[in-house]
Amino acid sequence: MGMSTPDPGRQPERTLLAWRRTALGLIANGTLLLASGHGSSEVRTGLGIVVLVLSLGCWTAVSAVYRRSEGGAVHHLGHDRVLRVAAGLVLVVGLFDLYAVLTK
Repeated sequence: MGMSTPDPGRQPERTLLAWRRTALGLIANGTLLLASGHGSSEVRTGLGIVVLVLSLGCWTAVSAVYRRSEGGAVHHLGHDRVLRVAAGLVLVVGLFDLYAVLTK
């Protein structure tokens, strides 16, 4: 009996969808920050733009990693570096939200 490579099944696709949900939540958050600062606060508007750009970058990066890994290559969406970047992004967005709430 030889060793065969494990079949990941649909796990890579489920992981991609989870990352996309995270990015979509961050996009919605950035949109709300942008809307809350429209006409009243340049800082909130700027924070909203930064969050939107980072979120769209997250969406694009995750999609690119998924496309590169199709066809039997090792799937890297669960890689430690990717998880650290996502956790950092969520932390930064949370700090921006905290600022927006405290300065309202």
